[in-house]
Amino acid sequence: MQLTYILELLKPTKRKENIFLNNIVEVVKNRQAIAAKLKTGEINLSSADFKELNLPSAVKNQNIREVKALYKQFLKSNSKKENIEFKENQPICYNNQNYKIDHHIISIPLYTSKCKRFAFPVKQTERFEDLQQHIDSGCKLGKASLFYKRGKWYFAVTIKIADKKTTNSNLMGIDIGLRQLAVASVKTPQGKEINRQFYNGKQAGFIRKKYRMLRKKLGQSKKIKAIKNINDKEQRRITDLNHKISRQLINLAVQEKVGSIIMENLENIRNTIKSLNRADRNIHSWTFYQLQQFIEYKAELAGMKVEYINPKYTSQSCSRCAKVKKSNRKANLYSCECGNHIHSDLNASRNIANKYLEQQSA
Repeated sequence: MQLTYILELLKPTKRKENIFLNNIVEVVKNRQAIAAKLKTGEINLSSADFKELNLPSAVKNQNIREVKALYKQFLKSNSKKENIEFKENQPICYNNQNYKIDHHIISIPLYTSKCKRFAFPVKQTERFEDLQQHIDSGCKLGKASLFYKRGKWYFAVTIKIADKKTTNSNLMGIDIGLRQLAVASVKTPQGKEINRQFYNGKQAGFIRKKYRMLRKKLGQSKKIKAIKNINDKEQRRITDLNHKISRQLINLAVQEKVGSIIMENLENIRNTIKSLNRADRNIHSWTFYQLQQFIEYKAELAGMKVEYINPKYTSQSCSRCAKVKKSNRKANLYSCECGNHIHSDLNASRNIANKYLEQQSA
């Protein structure tokens, strides 16, 4: 299994930043030159074919590998363009022999008047700690890339880890929504619920409300750049929240010996938020999709499988008697004639787990 960790570098000095930017300019030139040679039929390329460019040989060779792969895709696409086009902000790519990670320091070759190695400290985050644990356990590092985005520098590292497969048989149904970002119901293979957990959406709601008001004020002042900046801040805060919730869910799953995690596909999420305006609907759709992705990759790391089911009637059905009645759900409460009176999102998470069990026994 391959994972990618995106690490934020601490703000470099002005000198180092200029070296970064100069190398990126050369990378763009290099990639364009490689694509031009591939178009003429030249395939056996090496760094020696691009002596005029001020880049480390390792970067040139990695560019050749990257552009060759992109050129194959370009030919398959039957594009009407003459050749591949490269934007100005290209990543500087390295194979696993050309960079080093020593605790919180990353060492990479860059070109000034000649090729030199530069050391850069990494911002200490949970993601970096996870990567460090993989490195300490002997996992193999793959290719990496340095790139610039919205005023910050990042280093993306791929790592290969051994696939895990759990033999646990319990399952977890997860309902994702607005009032409760996630509600989990843990069941045995026989359908008995052994644990449940709620993850309230109040914090996410507070974040969205705060930034919605800021956007409105800035929009009235026509400060477009400031709006873009606060959008980035909002996404970072929501991303951090989704990381925490997904980690707590997987910790619960490990604790309860879960082997399968069941979620709805995103079609139902879009339906539940159709009453919101378009901007809020897009934010919510992105948030829910991201949370599902975080749950999925963390589950795979723990050796669990993730399944998606058709969301039809999961919020309208009774998790006890299976009777479908839309009017039974009123806001946070689900009430059925059979005597089932529970939180509507817990009812949905139980239905998600139940539906999967039915499919398995069919």
